[in-house]
Amino acid sequence: SQYNNEGYFGRVQYDYDGRIFASASLRRDASSRFAPENRWGTFWSAGAAWLINKEAWFSTDWVDELKLKASIGSQGNDNIGNWRYTDLYDISNSDGSVGVSFASKGSRDITWETNTNFNAGVEFGLFGRLSGGIEYFYRKTTDMLFSFSVAPSAGYTSYYDNVGDLYNKGFELELNYNIVNQKNIKWDVFANATT
Repeated sequence: SQYNNEGYFGRVQYDYDGRIFASASLRRDASSRFAPENRWGTFWSAGAAWLINKEAWFSTDWVDELKLKASIGSQGNDNIGNWRYTDLYDISNSDGSVGVSFASKGSRDITWETNTNFNAGVEFGLFGRLSGGIEYFYRKTTDMLFSFSVAPSAGYTSYYDNVGDLYNKGFELELNYNIVNQKNIKWDVFANATT
């Protein structure tokens, strides 16, 4: 029932004059939940942001912050339980003797489920009181890990496999307004809407 994982990762970040930012990462992960030939997965990310209000030509005094940003990246999911790639048996007492009974069906071909996320948007701060952002998001899950049901007459009730893709996309809006900002009291109102 032991679960082991191993990972290696690296990250690079760049900052140009406090105005333009970039980052990238790469990681390699292994999970004991998959067969040795499918154990390793590679995941990555990249992102960038531009603080437009820090540009010399930008001179609008009521804009505290104006940032364009975008990122894309992937991460893996192995959350299916241990030893799903092989058949499992239970050892039990069978009228005073050692007995074995079938516990679950394995699938040697299963591997990492991968979630890839893309985000692009704008963050802003206005008049020293209003801040927020609007963002487009697209999330795609590939090689989804799913438990298939089968007839109990097969000797087991389900098995895991990578079954397909799923995506979510939409927009998200966040707004924060500072109503009171005194020495002893701060009062903000926050709103969030997502499609």
